[in-house]
Amino acid sequence: MAAVGFLGLFLDFLFSMYFLELLLKVVVFPGLMFISLFAMVVIWFERKFLARIHLRIGPLHVGPMMGLFQPIADFLKVLGKEIIVPSNAHRTMYNLAPILVVTISGMGLAFIPFGPSPSVMSIKNWVIYYTPFNLLLILMFFTIRPLIAIGAGWASNSKFSTIGALRAAFQLLAYEVPLLISIASVIMLAGSFDLIQIVQSQSKVWFIILQPIGFLVFFVAMMAELGRRPFDLPHAEQEIVFGWPTEYTGIQFMCVMLAEYIDLCVGSLLITALFLGGWLGPAFIPPIAWFLLKSLIVTVVIIMGRGVFPRFRMDQLLDLGWTVLIPLALIQVLVVLALAQFAPWILPNVTLGG
Repeated sequence: MAAVGFLGLFLDFLFSMYFLELLLKVVVFPGLMFISLFAMVVIWFERKFLARIHLRIGPLHVGPMMGLFQPIADFLKVLGKEIIVPSNAHRTMYNLAPILVVTISGMGLAFIPFGPSPSVMSIKNWVIYYTPFNLLLILMFFTIRPLIAIGAGWASNSKFSTIGALRAAFQLLAYEVPLLISIASVIMLAGSFDLIQIVQSQSKVWFIILQPIGFLVFFVAMMAELGRRPFDLPHAEQEIVFGWPTEYTGIQFMCVMLAEYIDLCVGSLLITALFLGGWLGPAFIPPIAWFLLKSLIVTVVIIMGRGVFPRFRMDQLLDLGWTVLIPLALIQVLVVLALAQFAPWILPNVTLGG
């Protein structure tokens, strides 16, 4: 009888609206199909966009429909490549790293709210898994990913991969601290670690207006987090082949590249939610469309760095992180504290305990 009762409860859950909504979010949006389509379209767009900037003839004219099928052809080609493991590599960590890096990158997307759900849905916000500490979890996944890159570079037992891993470690020390300090001022303004509350706190004015210094610090630190030029030292094709993923081939290399573009998606969404009002906007466009539109604009700006900036040296990166970004982030925190003390009506949710 107990087994029959459990089976009945399981079938009720399986055919419930909650399960169907969860399945739709995990498989379609903002889950697997969305992130796969995002990666393919952004790869295509990045090639075309940079070709326009560099006036490169090849990428502008390859294939039909402006080369739209080129990412699909690249995907199929990579699937057919053989997986080669170097004979002197530490096999367990070497083979595990590509799976871990794409999994960790994808998990961050599960906690980002995309805006209010349509009225026919039973849930309030379009997010795969809601928690009031979603910002902390996303930052945790961003912090873990460079550690996997360091482990993969060590496991490859290749000088190019090892140099790329060491650069990733140095870069982690340079940008992680200003990134967290700049987020602290956002948390102070919103009074919460919840991205939904942070977005709602911007209903009157976006945080980019209240703390432009914090936005600048966070944007630069996020570009370093994503390894985008001028902060692409862990890859640096002209110097160390491709950095820490140099030895990976086939589907393992595809996992590494997919993780790069998942991180780009999550980073753009996070910048939009923290500083650009998230899904807030005029009612003639649905909230989720506002969120995606703002995030796509941020993505284009981040991609633009690859076409217009030269790569920093390691000493320049460290100097920028420790002598410029950290002081600026601290200044922004002090400005928020001063406004909360002397002009609290300007800020949305800041209160000082006494």
